Amino acid sequence: MLLQERLLLLFTILILLSWCYVDLVHGLAAKAQKNKKILASGAGKGFGASTAPTFSHTPDTSPSIQTLTQFLTAQKALGVQQGVVEVGVDNETGRRGLFAVTNIKKGQVVCMIPSDVALALSDPAKMGDDAPTMAHGGLNYLKMYANNPQAREMWKPYLDTLPTRDSPQFDPTPDFFSDEEIELLEFPRLINLIRQRKTDLETVSKENRMDFDELQFATWLVSSRAFNINLSDDGEQPDEETQYDERGQVIAKAGSGLKSIRVMVPFLDLVNCDCTSPNCRFSMIDPKKDEAFFALEANRPIPAGNEIKINYRSGVYSSVELLLNYGFVPEDNNVDSWLLTKKDGDDMIANLDDWTTTLEEDRRMIKMMEGEPDGPLKKILAFRTKMKEAYKTN
Repeated sequence: MLLQERLLLLFTILILLSWCYVDLVHGLAAKAQKNKKILASGAGKGFGASTAPTFSHTPDTSPSIQTLTQFLTAQKALGVQQGVVEVGVDNETGRRGLFAVTNIKKGQVVCMIPSDVALALSDPAKMGDDAPTMAHGGLNYLKMYANNPQAREMWKPYLDTLPTRDSPQFDPTPDFFSDEEIELLEFPRLINLIRQRKTDLETVSKENRMDFDELQFATWLVSSRAFNINLSDDGEQPDEETQYDERGQVIAKAGSGLKSIRVMVPFLDLVNCDCTSPNCRFSMIDPKKDEAFFALEANRPIPAGNEIKINYRSGVYSSVELLLNYGFVPEDNNVDSWLLTKKDGDDMIANLDDWTTTLEEDRRMIKMMEGEPDGPLKKILAFRTKMKEAYKTN
């Protein structure tokens, strides 16, 4: 029996047992030259007495990452080879990310990547109209870069760092789940979005005579790694800024109602997510100049050894969108409680009694699966648990 089928069977059995026992872009308005100085200055200051930093990660010294950083440095990227931040693997989770290798001050630009080396997944002049769905973004990635010999050679140092289907960094989104597993999520909004994603993939695949599996994986790369860049009517990054509080949480979101394009930014796309207390934010420096940069800016002081984290999509994604687009369920996400204040509509579950299991039953099932390989069932239970917890705090 396949592992996936075994896990699905286990889930069904555990539900039955439980029933028997009855017992959830800050636009950085600063000049590039000034940020270059910030990037190179002040390292190691402002943290009191000097102590040896504690590192909980292992540096990624693979040839592909070394080639990438050398390529970016040659393209005038800053911070990728200056002892500020490095690619590493968390010793506990095994997850790859970006880590501070020196003390970073609040407001310091951690690293800057020239916009010229980013991969736009649609024509900016078309304001994103040529990529209306994530599947179209995957199609454009294949046509414009992965399957384009000239572009493939040009961006090879970056493309070679991207996960493959058999890579441990591949964290499947729910469109890779079976129909039965999708139904177990139970939350109508998420199920509808997954079905729409699969329909989009089938349609784009047939219309462009593209292999479905190839397109699906490319779409996963785009959805899990691309940044959305808001555009004004003239195609430029708008001046309006997202407002943040001292923790980096969004107070007022920039770009409401604006169109956007998806962009894959080498190196920066390795940064992981923290939904409640990110220590950095993604920004764009001098977007209207020829020498524009994508950057990470520190929300607060970051001690050496800490992982660099941002809040994906500026903190406007609930666990529904995070699981749909990135394949993970966050430990905490305040947006979930906000989402559940809007309980009207066919795509919502009105109250806890409408789930087929209780929060306690799902928690017991998660505990019983400790030691099992990660897979769809663990994500399903994590999602159900987090959403039910959000109902209790709402």
